[in-house]
Amino acid sequence: MSDNHCASCNRDTLLENFAAELTRAAYSVALRHGTRCSWIKVELGLWRALAETVKKWAREWPPVGSSDEFKVWREGLLVDLTEEAFHISLRHGVQGFPLEVELGLYRAFRSVIRRLGREALRRQRSA
Repeated sequence: MSDNHCASCNRDTLLENFAAELTRAAYSVALRHGTRCSWIKVELGLWRALAETVKKWAREWPPVGSSDEFKVWREGLLVDLTEEAFHISLRHGVQGFPLEVELGLYRAFRSVIRRLGREALRRQRSA
């Protein structure tokens, strides 16, 4: 039972860290464009939405060994993260051209996902 609890805690921590990395990337995009709300409202709004999105997609993780299913899953996650962050950004008064903001979010999330994927692969190979 304690092994399952430890694994669950570790997984929750990994998901929270992933959501934090995504929030940092999205917040950076929002700051570049400027907002009409306080910075803390924007950051917390992004964190809440992205953390929920990450949890939802983690439950839908594809089976191990299925690279095609993983690619589809990853792209779905990326699109959902972008939509959520874009919605929150608009709600908090992010300025600038909407398409430019949305594209900036997509690129920022894609970069985070790629970087973390490479780091995980390096850790796995060195273990």
